[in-house]
Formats: sequence, C-alpha cells, structure tokens
Amino acid sequence: MSSESNIVYHAFGLNIASDLPFLNMPERQAIPDVVVRYGAVPDAIPGAVNKSAWYQAAPGAFLFRVDGVAGYHITRGKRITIERAAGALDEEILLFLMGSAMGALLHQRGMLPLHAGAIAVDNEAVLFCGPSGIGKSTLSAAFHKRGLPLLADDVCGVTVGREVRVVAGFSQLKLWEDSLGQLNKSKDGLRRVSKDPDFRKFFVPIDPPGTQALAVRSLFILSSAGKDEFEVSELKGRARIEPVMANTYRPGFLKGLGIQQAHFRMCARLANQARVIRVIRPEQGFRLDELMDLVAAHW
Repeated sequence: MSSESNIVYHAFGLNIASDLPFLNMPERQAIPDVVVRYGAVPDAIPGAVNKSAWYQAAPGAFLFRVDGVAGYHITRGKRITIERAAGALDEEILLFLMGSAMGALLHQRGMLPLHAGAIAVDNEAVLFCGPSGIGKSTLSAAFHKRGLPLLADDVCGVTVGREVRVVAGFSQLKLWEDSLGQLNKSKDGLRRVSKDPDFRKFFVPIDPPGTQALAVRSLFILSSAGKDEFEVSELKGRARIEPVMANTYRPGFLKGLGIQQAHFRMCARLANQARVIRVIRPEQGFRLDELMDLVAAHW
C-alpha cells in the first residue's frame, strides 16, 4: 500500500482512499494509510474468536452485515471491503462505514475509539459521552454553532502516546429532526441517512476540522434522571476509569479482536490525564442553553 498514490480523505490522522465518496470531505493527493473498496465479503472469518447475530471478530479481522445495506470486512487496520446490497443508498452505506466499520478499524490500529462527540476549547479537546439519544451530537453541534471547532461526532478517535490526544474525525454531524429544531436549523437540502421514512436522521456538513491532534482536557458523562434540576459531580480516583470503558465505541468488539488488556491500559491513561465529570440532566425537556452554560462553566 505504501507505493500506491491516490486521491484521499483525511480523518482520524489517516489518509483514506475510498470508492465511496465521503460527504463534505476535502480531497488531497497522498499515499493512503487505509483503503475502502467495493468487493466480495466472506461469509465467515476463519477462527473467529467472538460471534454475535450480526458480527464476527478475530485478531486482525472483523466482519459484519446490515440487511439491505451492505457487508463490511475490516482487516489489519488497513482495508475495509464493502459488498453493497442491491438498492442500497450511498448514505446508508456511509452511515455504517463511518460508524461500526471505522470503529473496528480504529480498534485494530491500536487507537481508543469512544462513543462521543468532541469539540476544541482553547486548543484542547472536550468530550461528551453517554448513551445513544442523550444529546451528545446536539450538544456538540450547539457549541460548534457558537464558534467552537467540532472534532468528532459519534466516533471519537483517541491516541495514547506520551500524551492522550483526540484526532479529528469526519466533517459531518448526524442529527435527528428534533435536534435540528433545537438548533433552529432547517432540514432543507440535507441528506437523509436512510430511506426508511421513520428514520428521520440527517447528515449535517460542518467546516472540516484541522489535522492537529489535541490533548484531552475533560470528559463529560451525560445521563438523565427524573429530577427538575441538573446535577454535576467530578469523579475521582478509580471511579474515573469505568465511564471511559463503558463509553468505548462498540466494546463488544474487544474480546474478538484480542485487545482487552490494551484497551484497559488506554482507558486508565485517559482517565488519569483528563477530568471526568458526570452531568445528570432533567428527563423532561432538553434545556439546551442551560446545559451548555453548565458544561462551559466546568470544562
């Protein structure tokens, strides 16, 4: 691969040559670190260590299929092969390429992918973690609207070397229709992530972030409870590690890929460097402006 020169996209510190265009991503001429190609995907991985109803994993190999969309085969952190289903839209294939396929590839490359949004504050990274639907993307988008660079949405790539840093991901948000309303943003001209009429989520282009990796300043762990007020608490000691591990992107992949011990070490390094802050928001009403002011006061 090192001798191959291609038009590539840059994300997660990687030059990615892809048969499937990435939305709103600038192109450059460079030697690719990763190639994404259409092709045949195997039915099974020989010697798979971990299997579920939708994926198989072994050290250096990962395979999953999404009915009606595509099969994805990720190998050695260098190649993603996509077997496209008849009638699948580019947007549907891209949704899983940018998500589970890229998460598996980052795991294979020895990075720590977190299920998080990330913004840049004073040249450091601030991360928002929590379960699906808690508002990570909405919060990240709102801060971006206030003028802060957005580094990641959904899959946040973390490198662990002398310092723990976030490398910018795709210049694309994925927002539900109600989140667009929270941000006073029209859905006109935006591309749906699925042809399913009930899946009203949209790709939202943003300004491409820079390529500099930023040290992690803080992680906000978001949750909700049946209370009327916000609660904020900074976690200390070993209590900081568990939320990082719990918010790893696709933690079920770890056993099959054979990287559980390395994963724990990376989570511990991140928790030791960054502040880990739990924010419990009211269950009723998102109260976005209040949440933003609260986060900004503690980062």
